[in-house]
Amino acid sequence: MPTAEHESPIQVIRDNPQVIPQLMRVAFDIEMSDDLVVRTASEDFSQLAPTAYRADNVVEIREAGAAKPSLNVIAETQRAVDPKKYRSWPVYLTALYARSQCPCYLVVLCASPKVADWARKPIAIGHPGFALTPLVIGPGTGPLITTTSEAARMPELTVIAALANVTPPTEESLEITHAALATIDNAGHENAQMYTDMVLGVLPKAARKVLEELVNTGTDEYKFTSEPFLRHEAKGKAEGKAEGKAEAVLSILSARGLAVPDEARERIMSCQDLDALDGWLTRALAVDSVERLFQ
Repeated sequence: MPTAEHESPIQVIRDNPQVIPQLMRVAFDIEMSDDLVVRTASEDFSQLAPTAYRADNVVEIREAGAAKPSLNVIAETQRAVDPKKYRSWPVYLTALYARSQCPCYLVVLCASPKVADWARKPIAIGHPGFALTPLVIGPGTGPLITTTSEAARMPELTVIAALANVTPPTEESLEITHAALATIDNAGHENAQMYTDMVLGVLPKAARKVLEELVNTGTDEYKFTSEPFLRHEAKGKAEGKAEGKAEAVLSILSARGLAVPDEARERIMSCQDLDALDGWLTRALAVDSVERLFQ
């Protein structure tokens, strides 16, 4: 069953197929007209054989006014090395080419460096000169968006780059991601909150805290304005208050010379119940053991 991590980049593309021409230009230097009609197309490549083939997403690109597509892009998310893809990916492309009779590309999004390196290898099927090398978005691709102003112009592409772990989550790159998320939110996109949750969900803990702080406070140029994002601020304030009380409990116990086992320390620091923490603060002044704190 596809995971949230698998579906996240594909969801962004389904919601905003116009991101694909941006991606092809920025990541792979594939030029195309600015006057395009872009839409999600059928993802099913079933053949007469009993095996059914279905890609994660297919985007069809037409010149304005044209009756037929001028280019198709298959977008796949790959989270693990899977040799079976070496058989299915060529089928996707050749079946789509037969159906559309126009150039077709395969883009694979990989957040893992190991998987990205594997996906970049040419797939040789035996016929001389016939090898497929997927176009990979992931670690090693190089930065796609390098400034907050670029992120504001191409916010969905910035989100995809973050989900695919294109660059390490440094403070600078997180500010760029924040600019994109704030732009999407302030434009009133119906899935803006979901995109922010997607990005927060894939970040390491330290990076997640930095981005959450940016969501809460904003920067001079970019701030969240919609009501749904106030929950991040409220959550952050509540967690900060709970953490302060928990640290106060531990400080009192330490000052009184009471040893705090690791299990008890974890219980205290992970508690988000402010009433319980207030009770522990009071009892910490009088108990003769940490065990008595929880009674």
